[in-house]
Amino acid sequence: MKFNKSWLVIGSVSLLSSLVLALILGFTKIYQNFDGVYYIVVAQTWYQKALIAKNFSFPLPLEYYAAHFPLYPFLIKVATFLPFLNPLRAMLIVNYAATVLAAIVIYELAKSNNLPKPFWISLAWLFVWPRMLTVRSVGSPETLFILWVFLSLKYFDLKKYWLATVFGILATLTKSPGILLFPAFLLTERFDRKAWPVLLIPISLLLLFTFYYIQTGDFWAYFHSGDNIHLQVLPFKVFDSSQPWVGSLWLEEVIWIYFVAGIGIYNAFRKKRLWGCFGLVYYLAILFVSHRDVSRYSLPLVPIVLFGLSDMLEKKEVRVALCLIIVPIFFYTLNFMFHNTVTITDWAPFLKSSI
Repeated sequence: MKFNKSWLVIGSVSLLSSLVLALILGFTKIYQNFDGVYYIVVAQTWYQKALIAKNFSFPLPLEYYAAHFPLYPFLIKVATFLPFLNPLRAMLIVNYAATVLAAIVIYELAKSNNLPKPFWISLAWLFVWPRMLTVRSVGSPETLFILWVFLSLKYFDLKKYWLATVFGILATLTKSPGILLFPAFLLTERFDRKAWPVLLIPISLLLLFTFYYIQTGDFWAYFHSGDNIHLQVLPFKVFDSSQPWVGSLWLEEVIWIYFVAGIGIYNAFRKKRLWGCFGLVYYLAILFVSHRDVSRYSLPLVPIVLFGLSDMLEKKEVRVALCLIIVPIFFYTLNFMFHNTVTITDWAPFLKSSI
């Protein structure tokens, strides 16, 4: 991909919007937002329970941290070797960089597939899903995951299967839903036998569990990390307010997420089967998630939905509406980030590159 001046605008908008939030709330509040510091715990201890117990005082089971996959912590650790970057700063820098790169990849995907208004698609991705502005402005692996997913889809579409596999593995090592790339690839029309390297994607998950066994003594540590697996046997359990991670009957927005995502995926399928296959597999998985935060879980679907609904961006009134809606999204984000914090009584382990 050759440098495009749109990249500079996209990157500037991404970074400046996150920095504005940090200046208003203060970086301390940004650092305290869930779940960023838990990834630093992993980066400092690599799941070793004795080290966690000795250096961190969060009221969580020591097994809990296996729910946080290791690639984001690894990049945090690498970034701390740069001057002036302690783990807290590295946590943000990695996320900021991943967001800019993901926005550029989404722009280039839209452009190379002749979708209308690729620049607007990229900007819409940065803002239009309310939780996006939050997750890209705090410690979070979400945009890193989205970056790997769409690079994997890009190279699979180009029949560069080894690159597609490498990025699929990186996605899987970032967040567990990365494994959903594998069935999506299998569902593509006339699956190419030369695509056999994608078999390494599920194998990489087994290797990760082997690493868990080495570090914790438990091959299934991810599944024993506590109440962190939110998939249920039946769909729509999110509407059962007795579920431990739901606890609310105010869930109207979940229905709108299902509705908008479904329409977007349908239209994306008509434009490119690969996009539709990944969107469908991920969408079906979301229907079985019983968690109040369906908005965050559905973030990897947003580029697919934007690709599917991109024709709407040709209408000036839609682009104007997208600009105007940034105002309530901004205030929503400020309120959310102000309250979505974890208490930290000892900052010392988060300020040094190793413990």
